[in-house]
Amino acid sequence: MEIDVIKLQEEYFSEALEKIQEIIQIPSVRSAAQPKAPFGLGTKAVLDYAINLGKELGFKTYQDPENRYGYVEYGAGVEIFAILGHLDVVPAGDLNKWDFEPFQAQIKDGKLLGRGSFDDKGPTLINLYALKYLKDHKYQPDYCIRLIFGLTEETDWASIKAYMAIEGTPTLGYTPDGEFPVVYAEKGIIKADIIGGSEKFSLLGGEAYNCVADVVRYQGPHLTEIKTKLEQKQIETMMEDDCLIVKGKASHGSLPERGVNAALVTLATYAEVKTDSPIANFVKKHLYNDFHFSQLFPTMKDETGLLIVNNGIVEINAEKTRLTLNMRVPISYQLKDVEGPLGKELKNYHLELRNISWEKPIHMPIDSPMIKNIMQVYQDVTGVKEAKPVAIGGGTYAKAMPNCVAFGAEFDINESTMHAYNEYVKISDLQKMLEIYTKAIPLLTTK
Repeated sequence: MEIDVIKLQEEYFSEALEKIQEIIQIPSVRSAAQPKAPFGLGTKAVLDYAINLGKELGFKTYQDPENRYGYVEYGAGVEIFAILGHLDVVPAGDLNKWDFEPFQAQIKDGKLLGRGSFDDKGPTLINLYALKYLKDHKYQPDYCIRLIFGLTEETDWASIKAYMAIEGTPTLGYTPDGEFPVVYAEKGIIKADIIGGSEKFSLLGGEAYNCVADVVRYQGPHLTEIKTKLEQKQIETMMEDDCLIVKGKASHGSLPERGVNAALVTLATYAEVKTDSPIANFVKKHLYNDFHFSQLFPTMKDETGLLIVNNGIVEINAEKTRLTLNMRVPISYQLKDVEGPLGKELKNYHLELRNISWEKPIHMPIDSPMIKNIMQVYQDVTGVKEAKPVAIGGGTYAKAMPNCVAFGAEFDINESTMHAYNEYVKISDLQKMLEIYTKAIPLLTTK
């Protein structure tokens, strides 16, 4: 099918950009369940918006009666081709670290600014307008195409699990929530908690497993000495009554080295002052400034890279110790390869590994028709003929269903603002995405 790129950009992109700005203004962070809003009122509002927009654009839509998910549908095929987006976002965190209001959706210097602009509201709505162009120009796919709106990608994936349980498994699909040109392999992901007993101090902070814990609050002994040592390490601190607030730097859990983990630096510093804390001693030896558990797993590496370890949440007080782990495991290894040695080492510190979950790795052959078709479109649109499919450490929404890959939307992972303060997406990148997806969908949905 021939795509009129000028018409696509002039007639469809401007409206898409306007709608992305509107949807960013809905603060769709998961929150406490409410009637008919199992993931909170913000996610219910953003689902309502997306479904109503789909109806306005002339699509058949479906909204789960319990508001756990929804989708836009196009095509009369029996088999389902899924485009899996998500409309929930990670929390904004410390508002003082934003240069702009995270939910205002401003345009400045060729960038669309706001939480969710890149992860994943922008790419999801770009795919909606790619489908709109194809519908308006009478493209007839061999599949029934569903653009699915997930609501809990940033937490426990309960939304897409509900979809799969009720609607069944699509035949093929992609998620615009990874990297370009296409991700053919993804590491397995372990989420787990290190659990221990009481401590003589309290340390609380962090937002999610897959974000670097960037702000924590410490209360307890040796406060002045810990504060001094942290400042010597160029770590920002401030006093609030009898509480020490420690500020690091946020980053995505797949890229912990780009952040500064306030929880880990505080615990390691405590261990420098006093050696009576099991969790602080463990962190000092195995986690602080070591993103790979390199002493425990010195040879754990394959084509997808090293084991990557992130801490996102810490809860330590006089009753319990809890420190979360988000571990991205090279595709040649399994859960048992990490769980056994790590659990054994934790016992030496009177700690345990609990609440363990495992997301299996993804590997779609590079010579599969889907990967070949995506690469053809990407190379044609961008002119980057040397581009190759990539293997990543990040775990994308593609893991939510079989035969699904991450196709975009990050052009340069080294400039990623996903999960970071001051999240933005370049307007030119959104335009490029629209052309890529509009040209790719017919190739991927024609048998």
